[in-house]
Parts: sequence; structure tokens; C-alpha cells
Amino acid sequence: MYFEVNGKRVFATTGGKPFDNSKKTVVFLAGSALDHTFWGLHSRFFAFRNYSVLCLDTPGHTNSEGPALQSIEAIADWLNDVVATLQTNDLSIVAHSQGCLVALEYGSRYPEKLRSLSLICSGLATPVNDHLLNAAEKAPATAVDMMISWGFGAAGHFHQGPIPGNSMAAGGYKTMLRNSRGTLATDLHACNNYRNGKAAAAAIQCPTQVLVAGKDRMAPAKATAELIEHLPGADVIRIPQSGHMLPLETPNECRALLSRFIFSNNPARPA
Repeated sequence: MYFEVNGKRVFATTGGKPFDNSKKTVVFLAGSALDHTFWGLHSRFFAFRNYSVLCLDTPGHTNSEGPALQSIEAIADWLNDVVATLQTNDLSIVAHSQGCLVALEYGSRYPEKLRSLSLICSGLATPVNDHLLNAAEKAPATAVDMMISWGFGAAGHFHQGPIPGNSMAAGGYKTMLRNSRGTLATDLHACNNYRNGKAAAAAIQCPTQVLVAGKDRMAPAKATAELIEHLPGADVIRIPQSGHMLPLETPNECRALLSRFIFSNNPARPA
């Protein structure tokens, strides 16, 4: 669906059901240069279990009007504007990679509507190496090559996705390259410049879940360990066989873990 926030057009998918702000809402946030398509399997699961769903294209990504926002803090504030525009309450946020930084910042700034937080493959910070930043600025296709190579584990590289005939890696290329020029570089700089993770984690008030990929080559293990350390009481689950793109590589296990956590902490109202 399309709607307007701060005078600009925003796109989100809703899991195959009309958005209804009287229902509890699951918001899905994707990583750098990714979009709503990252959450196709997971979003439909919740939409057909009496939740409203928002898989957002953030500004400058795929179907949402740009430009891309330049900081994690700005995206968190934009997310709050989305929530206010749609007048929705009782949120569960599911976030991956860069989206986790946004979710932490949002949860620390606007805790009153957040009922649960699920963080997948991230840390308190996401430092980006200079070689990747330089490629994102000057040769985006090369940067996408690097991220696809590093982002997927064996399942992605051997095209062993859950949908027959569909390549996760090819889908990643298509999504990341169709964004407007400069979007990937803007996203990566926003990650690299984010410094508020410890303070944001300390301000989180809702139940939190952290999913960790055993073969993650993009979220530094030290940053993930710091995230867990600063979220006391978080429900931490490790999926040893997965790479960084865990929601795509192990979708059934990921969906089961998300559903148990969200059903317990933000149960849908009876239909």
C-alpha cells in the first residue's frame, strides 16, 4: 500500500491482508539497500494470524520516495512518523542488520507503543570497512557483489532456498541494484556513523529477542556480544548453520522463533 508521510510517498506491503490499525501490528525493517521483499514469507504468516503487518520501504528504497535518510536516528524518527500517520498501536518490531540499529533507536526514543523487539544479525554498532564504503560510493555493483558474497552462507551460494527455482542471491542482487544511485552508500555510512547503541539498548523497556547466525560474516561477533550484554534478559537463540541473511536462509526456523516470541509478548486479539 501507499501512504504519505511528511509530504512524501511511502510504500509498505501488508502480508496479503488490508492494513487495519485496530489490530496489533508487526513492523518489519530490512537491512542496507534491501526492501519489503526481504520479509515475504514471514509477513504473510503474521498477517493471516490476525496481526496487521508493515514491511516498509524506507525513504529512497524501491517504491518509497527519496532521498534516503542519512542517519539511523533520522530513520527512527521517520518510523515514529509512520506509526503516528497510520495511528497504530501495540507494535512488535522485527529487524535485520541495519534495521536493528533503527529498531534500537526507535525503541529507546518511543517506547510507549512497543511491545516486543526481535533483532536478527546485528550488534550495538555495525562498522563498515573502508573498501566496502568506497565501492558503494564509486562502484555500487562491486559493493553489491561483496555484500552478496559475504552475506549468504552455503544455502544462499548453492541456491538452496525454500522456494523451488528461486535464487536468494539473485533476488538480493536485483533488490540492491534497483535502488536509486547512492542509496547503498547512504545506508552504509549511516551504519558506520551510529554511536548510540549502548545508550539505546539501556533504554529498551519491552521484551527483546536476539537471533544470531553462526556463520555470519557481516555482523561482527564482538558487536553482537556487546548487544546481548547490554540487553539483560534478552531471549538469545543461535542458528549455527546460517549466514547473515538468516531470515532467507533458514526461514522456517526463523519464523517459528519469531512467532513464539511475538505470540507470547504481543498476542493478537481474537478475530
